[in-house]
Amino acid sequence: MKSLPKPERKVEYVPLDGGEDQITPTLSVNPGRAILAQNYELDLYGRYRLISGYEAYDGRPKPSEASYWILGFDTGTSEIAVADTVTGAAGATGEALVIEVESGSWAGGDAAGYLVLFNVVGVYVDDEILSVGGNPMAIADGTAAENDASTDELDSIYKLATIEAVRDDIQAVPGSGNVLGVWQFGDVKYAFRNNAAGTATVMHKSSATGWTACSLGERLGFDTGTVAFVEGETITQGAVTAVVRRVVAKDGTWGGGDAEGFFVISGRAGGAFAAGAVTGSIAGAANATAVQTTNAFSVPGGRFEFVNYNFYGSSSTKRMYGCDGKNKAFEWDGTYYTPIETGMTVDAPEHILAHRSHLFLSFAGGSLQHSSLGEPHLWSVVTGAAELGLGDECTGMLSMPDLLVAFCRNSTSLLYGTSIADWELTPLSNESGAIEWTIQKMGPGLYLDDRGVTSLSAVQEYGDLNANTLSKYINPLTKEKLSIVQNSVRIKDKNQYRLFFTDRSAITMTLNTGDDEDAVGFTRQYYDKLPVCICSTENSSGEEEIYFGSTDGFVYQMDKGTSFNGNAIEAMIKFHFNHLDSPSTKKRIRKIVLELVSPINTYVSASVEFNYGETGNQATVFANEAPGGYWDVDLWDLIVWNGVSVSSAPLYVDGTGLNFSLTIYHSGVWELQGVGGRSGLTGAEPHTIQGYVVNYDIRGIQR
Repeated sequence: MKSLPKPERKVEYVPLDGGEDQITPTLSVNPGRAILAQNYELDLYGRYRLISGYEAYDGRPKPSEASYWILGFDTGTSEIAVADTVTGAAGATGEALVIEVESGSWAGGDAAGYLVLFNVVGVYVDDEILSVGGNPMAIADGTAAENDASTDELDSIYKLATIEAVRDDIQAVPGSGNVLGVWQFGDVKYAFRNNAAGTATVMHKSSATGWTACSLGERLGFDTGTVAFVEGETITQGAVTAVVRRVVAKDGTWGGGDAEGFFVISGRAGGAFAAGAVTGSIAGAANATAVQTTNAFSVPGGRFEFVNYNFYGSSSTKRMYGCDGKNKAFEWDGTYYTPIETGMTVDAPEHILAHRSHLFLSFAGGSLQHSSLGEPHLWSVVTGAAELGLGDECTGMLSMPDLLVAFCRNSTSLLYGTSIADWELTPLSNESGAIEWTIQKMGPGLYLDDRGVTSLSAVQEYGDLNANTLSKYINPLTKEKLSIVQNSVRIKDKNQYRLFFTDRSAITMTLNTGDDEDAVGFTRQYYDKLPVCICSTENSSGEEEIYFGSTDGFVYQMDKGTSFNGNAIEAMIKFHFNHLDSPSTKKRIRKIVLELVSPINTYVSASVEFNYGETGNQATVFANEAPGGYWDVDLWDLIVWNGVSVSSAPLYVDGTGLNFSLTIYHSGVWELQGVGGRSGLTGAEPHTIQGYVVNYDIRGIQR
């Protein structure tokens, strides 16, 4: 009797990259691409990387950057409790997180051990008295050491407890409803939310004690101005005085004795101004037109858009400009607010841009207007302001080196020139435009339209632009979500464009870094908070920071930390079925060895299906973009990586089919129970999946 031939044993490496592919035919699709990739993103090489999380922010220490301090004590006479503020005689303060008594007792007056403190300010001194609320409690034994637990296990416990404690301190923006806008100017973050009654919008800024309301000051109208006022001088009318912070002369001239406009004032004392003469402490002279007016965003519920720009040339004159579609546009210098009055009957611009030393604003009805050159407060045609008709509702603008792109929902126009003297408005498309809030300046520009994610590409021969659709591989997904777009953001450090939708899902595109402006690929995300408004800005050190406001009134920093503000990040990738270049040949898969770059203690569950899910292991069951579990993970093999570089671990399979699909699930968290009276969890640092090695036998042709 003849023995059967021994099966041919093969080993093949499959790189995993490229993101989701929803259009390529099954037999020709790259097996490294995904049927669905959720809560992973693509790095610049196209590999799958677990996304970072987000954490609440209000100006206080950030949870992911929080430190703990170990401070020894002895001669303890009164018990220190969790959350007590412990003050050293030299002035240092810190909040008690953990109290460990290693010998003696409080009752005996000889308790000794150590404190775990957080939010420490100042330096503790050896042998100083430690007090709580002015009452002596113990004596410091040494100085406080930052992040210096005695074991790695304790270090992990204390770090996590500190993260949770710091997170507990962070508060929502005061008021009611959604956060309506968030922005960064300098190193200060600003958030806009309706007041508690919902009758007006309030501007808040971040601080060491959380969100604080910004005073918008007052303005005082004037006319028949004969001598110009100087910012910083005091104006007087009888017993009433105030300090001039801005002088906005909208019409007339000081030399002609008919200057008119308004002052922004602060520190008013002695009563209210009235119509009549006012004089300056230096030289100013004009007539007040009426009583002063309190500046406010008096119409609630707008949607804010911002730009930082320097119209005046000095290093100290860069300012923040914004609008919300409900109130006048405004200027903010970090201390003083100045309304921008355009003269429109309904003066409530919807979109804002600074371009070639002009401030551009768009209004309902297809009106695009700009200020005078170098004067964002002057909107008279006499001084160089103008209105341009777009013929459609404007959905946003982009500034390029040689032109401005004005997007409407169903058309796109290009504005060439430098000022009113040589503006030329020409159509780029009369059929295609941009969906509102999806426009981002990456390369020449990215936006979402009916065809998908689209790039404006330079046409070198003519110095013009054309449109190039980048999202063909996920067009079914983008078309499905066109009607529920919320907003978008660019992430420069990752070369990414991210779209958010009202169902709390997102689509992330990673772009090539070269000149071809192609997409590396797309993945999707699902967040447990909706980014109602979002911004990507730089702090004073040039570091990119991304913040979003949500429906719960909180502001969150995105791509920060390893959890969704304390909740686990659940992620999965289901890869396309791989026929190993022989679609008609049966293969017995024996082992798959995954390769990834991972931190310590990365937990991944994996499953394999055969023949398009018809046979073999239990079929994968998952719910796209839904919170909670995707499937019964307990039925799967659990793989644990303990390395800190490229790691490999085997998944033993033993199944047969014409093709197979690998699915990976991750929800690794550390859990904290009862430390410092708190409980919580946080995730592991992100890992990157690079590929897998498959060991298999050829079993013959399928008949």
